[in-house]
Amino acid sequence: AEKLGVQIASETEVLSVKKNSDKGYVIEYKKSTGIIRTGGKVYADKVIFSGGVMGSVKLLFKCKNKGYLPNISNCLGDYVRTNSESILGVRSRSISKDKDFNKGIAISAGFKPDDKTHIETCRYGKGQNSMSLLTTHIFKPGIIPGFIKWILNLIFHPIRFIKDSMPYRWSSQTVILLIMQPVSNYLKLSYKRRWWRLWAKSMNSELSSGDPIPSSIPIGEKIANDIANDINGVAMSTYMDTFFGIPTTAHILGGATMGESIEFGVVDSNFEIFNYPGLYVIDGSVVPSNLGVNPSLTITALAEYAMDHFPEKQYN
Repeated sequence: AEKLGVQIASETEVLSVKKNSDKGYVIEYKKSTGIIRTGGKVYADKVIFSGGVMGSVKLLFKCKNKGYLPNISNCLGDYVRTNSESILGVRSRSISKDKDFNKGIAISAGFKPDDKTHIETCRYGKGQNSMSLLTTHIFKPGIIPGFIKWILNLIFHPIRFIKDSMPYRWSSQTVILLIMQPVSNYLKLSYKRRWWRLWAKSMNSELSSGDPIPSSIPIGEKIANDIANDINGVAMSTYMDTFFGIPTTAHILGGATMGESIEFGVVDSNFEIFNYPGLYVIDGSVVPSNLGVNPSLTITALAEYAMDHFPEKQYN
């Protein structure tokens, strides 16, 4: 922001980015909070998209679809990665000061249980308990479907089930495990009309190529159960994983990937969008592959590299 001289406040929503008839681009925005959501325009020679996959890619789709930036690469939305990831939790059933997992940094350790798996242990701060509403017991389908096992567990062990699921002190009793693998699978995002949105356009995903993204990783579940045995706890997953076999990710990547030409990517090696000088994507959207580890440092390094190519703003 210091180099470019323009920054839109975080409480605003960008509606569109258009080519300016004279020079540069016009950014239209409105407030995203409050009852009266006023809007405005910003004129800039250079614009950086940095909203992550679900922000940058969606906005680029809207701009391409509405004809504001029609010449964006047709690769937009392709090669969306998830680190082939599974997110599990282990909640301790012991209530004691010795089992307070709030203490410490958010991402405290990482290790590799085998050659292709990286696991990070994470924690939430005191009082950050709302994530518990996304978690439930792990029941994998077999002869008896997982959903039926879930109902039977609720019927035969209601008190234990409720204690494991209630938000109270969840963050202080729970260790989060991010299980990641550099497996070559990816999704494709598209932006089109959907009947369930009353034919309004929205961004959705579909499997594009490679093996299906797993909803569970056996080695990760084994580690979760080992930790549960050690802390007198229970292994937990998300409702989407348990009921529907739909994987959950905290590390979505790609969709506006870097390529050697417009036929193979959305941005070039300087993060500039093909056909649109002065438009850049600098976030996880440009990453073209599963990293198999937490991508935060990679994204930071890419952003530092990109900004090194911008000239310093000259002040009078």
